[in-house]
Amino acid sequence: MIWSSFIMGGMTVLMTYALFSSDRDEEDELDPEEVDNIVVNDFSGRHVTLSCQTCRKLKKHKEVEQNLYQCTKCKRHVDLRAS
Repeated sequence: MIWSSFIMGGMTVLMTYALFSSDRDEEDELDPEEVDNIVVNDFSGRHVTLSCQTCRKLKKHKEVEQNLYQCTKCKRHVDLRAS
C-alpha cells in the first residue's frame, strides 16, 4: 500500500468536509424585531412533494397562494387552507 495515496485521500476528505461545513456556520440570523416586519407576497418559488389524486403518485406541487398548491403535471389544485 502506498502511504502517500492514503494521506492524499485523507487530506481530500478533510478539505471537502471543511468546504461544505463552513457554509452552515455563516448563516445570518434575523433579529426577532425584524421577523415581525417581513411580509411575503410571492409564493411561486415554493415546491412541495404531495400525493396527487389525478396522477395517483407523489408529484411536485407549486404553491400558488398560501397553502394552495398546484400539481406541476396535471395542474390540479390541492387546498390545504383551513375551512
